[in-house]
Amino acid sequence: MNLSEIKKYLAKSGLHADRKFSQNFLFNDDVLHRIIDLVPSDKGFYVEIGGGLGSLTEKAVQKKLFPLTVADLDENMITVLRNRFSDLADIIFQDGAKIDFSQYYQGVKGYVFGNLPYQVSSLIMMNTCFESRYLDGAVFLLQKEVAQKFASAPQTRDFGPIAALIRLVGHAEYVFKVPPEDFYPAPKVESAVLKVTFNDHDFLKEELSAFADTVRMLFSNRRKTLQNVFKINCIDTKILDAFGDIAMKRAEELDWETILKINKKIGRRK
Repeated sequence: MNLSEIKKYLAKSGLHADRKFSQNFLFNDDVLHRIIDLVPSDKGFYVEIGGGLGSLTEKAVQKKLFPLTVADLDENMITVLRNRFSDLADIIFQDGAKIDFSQYYQGVKGYVFGNLPYQVSSLIMMNTCFESRYLDGAVFLLQKEVAQKFASAPQTRDFGPIAALIRLVGHAEYVFKVPPEDFYPAPKVESAVLKVTFNDHDFLKEELSAFADTVRMLFSNRRKTLQNVFKINCIDTKILDAFGDIAMKRAEELDWETILKINKKIGRRK
């Protein structure tokens, strides 16, 4: 749908973009094509998170990305999607941060994509990583600053818990920026497309959740030294002695291998 079609459709249906669901409908056809072009066409299954009015769904159908499941939490959008695509996709009322991708896995890994609600994009990305043993990758449209953080490297200012989780199971690439005027209504921030490629791994969800807890603790007080962070979280500071003189460093100064070793050491103490 172009901008005019979106406005007419919403007016005719008595619908509107709901702030509760962070709805900003992408209408730039070139951008929609660029996003779908990033999604490989040979995967075992596809899941779109935040189908909305179906602009991205339409491109996925045209590319024959099947079997396709489209998830949304807005019942009005579910109705729209079912009216448009019920014969071509499974439209489900589902929280994107709680999808169990194992239910779609039948021996061939799948792919997930979507224009994510910005207020819950971190939760969706985290769950996607937790479920990544069933996925080859993801393409998400996010707030630009969030995409930059998710794709950041260790020992940089932007690196944090979710970037670490992504790095553990794969790697992220900041692909391109999308301006506010490509959406209706236009958001107050710039957006960007992030592509994540997952490694073959056998991490259990519980192991990834424990790792996420560790890095969340490490980065919980970014301006404090690791020694103080451990004390605040009631963790024995003697753990730090095994890694040389790092007690007075901050989490953002740690290299990747040290983060992994700290996680392993803390895991043994639990």
